[in-house]
Amino acid sequence: MEFFNKVGSSISNKSKNVARKAKELAEISSLNNQINAQEDIINKICLEIGKTVYEKREAFPDTELEEKYNATSNAYAEITRLKSKIIFVKGAKQCPNCGIEVPLTSSFCPDCGTAVPTPEPEPEIEDFVIPPDSIIYHPNEPN
Repeated sequence: MEFFNKVGSSISNKSKNVARKAKELAEISSLNNQINAQEDIINKICLEIGKTVYEKREAFPDTELEEKYNATSNAYAEITRLKSKIIFVKGAKQCPNCGIEVPLTSSFCPDCGTAVPTPEPEPEIEDFVIPPDSIIYHPNEPN
């Protein structure tokens, strides 16, 4: 009988430990989720601060940030170029005033009335062949 009491007591202690550990893990998980939520808030606020600083960069020049300002301006310019290219691929053109998509057949923007010139087609790149006898091989490079 004493054996069964010891086994029962051991099982009871183990189950209490397991329950305590499960409660600890649940609490730790909840606290980590709260930390992540606060970090998300910080990241969002920092992003807003960064955008505000970038937008006001002319009024508050900062030599430490100049490289980042330039990189950001270049990225915005590339986005604009890519959006224009999407419009061109779709067979349309972009209003230089308001930026909306305008059919190629339209001379004026239907939204703001600005004259919209037809874009020049991109020059075609011709295929060219390099004759095999014009290739120079260096002895240290594999053929």
